[in-house]
Amino acid sequence: MNRRRFLQQTGVAGLLASAWPAVAQSTNAPAENRAATAGLAFTTPPSLQSPSPTGVTVAIGVNGPSTAWVEFGDTPALGRVATGARHGLKPFDALVHAIRVDGLRPGQRCYYRVHAAAIDFKNAYNIRRGETVATEVFSFQTLNPKADAARFAVWNDTHENAATLAQLMTLTGRQPADFHVWNGDITNDNYREADMVRHYVGAGGQPFTRDTPLLFVRGNHDDRGPVARALDRFQATPGGRSYYSFAHGPLAGVVLNTGEDKPDTHPVYAGLGDYVAFHREQAAWLAEEIKRPQLRRAKFRVAFMHIPMWWVGDRGDGGFANDPDDPRSEWHRLLIQGKFHAVISGHTHRHALFPPDAKKPYAQMVGGGPRPAAATLIRGEATARELTLTMTDLAGTELAVWRTKG
Repeated sequence: MNRRRFLQQTGVAGLLASAWPAVAQSTNAPAENRAATAGLAFTTPPSLQSPSPTGVTVAIGVNGPSTAWVEFGDTPALGRVATGARHGLKPFDALVHAIRVDGLRPGQRCYYRVHAAAIDFKNAYNIRRGETVATEVFSFQTLNPKADAARFAVWNDTHENAATLAQLMTLTGRQPADFHVWNGDITNDNYREADMVRHYVGAGGQPFTRDTPLLFVRGNHDDRGPVARALDRFQATPGGRSYYSFAHGPLAGVVLNTGEDKPDTHPVYAGLGDYVAFHREQAAWLAEEIKRPQLRRAKFRVAFMHIPMWWVGDRGDGGFANDPDDPRSEWHRLLIQGKFHAVISGHTHRHALFPPDAKKPYAQMVGGGPRPAAATLIRGEATARELTLTMTDLAGTELAVWRTKG
């Protein structure tokens, strides 16, 4: 594959060079031939995952067997190291490294750089360390429940579309956010773990989560394919679960995993799905989670889930909010009980806004996708006085706006 075609497929050609500084560089070679002299290289930008007020997981793709670590600190001088060790063992992988950086402060500006070193396991007593490479120094801010405002950007249903990813990155970069949400269907299906590095860690070549932490939401296509069960390796989430809560500024939220869009009994799944039990598990968790202070005391509450609670289609109204036989209908009741203001979804590939009504007292905004002509960017802003959700197309044209007062 020639370089021009590679850049077109990954979407890098659509990104301004200044938006993605060089990702990999050798620490032991002159600048002009750092990449050339190192057999080891990074294959993606760093990805900031599973954020909290005190930490973040830094993931990055590599092109061969290696170990990795993260330098970090309050200034570009760094000064601290996260080794990523578990059970006494430092990381070793040939595709991706994910290293937790903890001990930070809420709202802290943290500078970081990722290092990796090639490792050649000749045998258990002959392990050789090779060239070391490192990224440039980047920075991010941790979540802060006491922040004055919360600003976020939402992508959904990108389905490996390089043109959509590149245009979304350009549009997103015009207005920085405190965190990003990738609201499911990053891919079409998962057949090779090597491809999952590019899709989930590398965002198809875009530095989507290099400087801004990501809240990841699973979509039904993310659960498809023989290696879908390895997704946790490429996207870290709080507690290792695909449903969780978070708080930042006046905003608190939950992420829910809506699973597949067909019943567990559908023949295409060959009996491999058990989503009914999983959705009941999430309902039980949500019933307790809405009692927690970070949700109860928040000025505004938003739920992120890939499949909408309801929709209007060619065959009339649909959705599991109205289906008493679907355990996800209990989520609807609990979101009302928890006084949620909005749900943000995708899945249908048709953008829509459903304002609150008597039966559904929270708004629902549904993003489009995956082709550039149908794709959308959703932005949210919560202050002490107001929550605003705005959806635009990839040209920046406003498609829908919803506001509510606190």
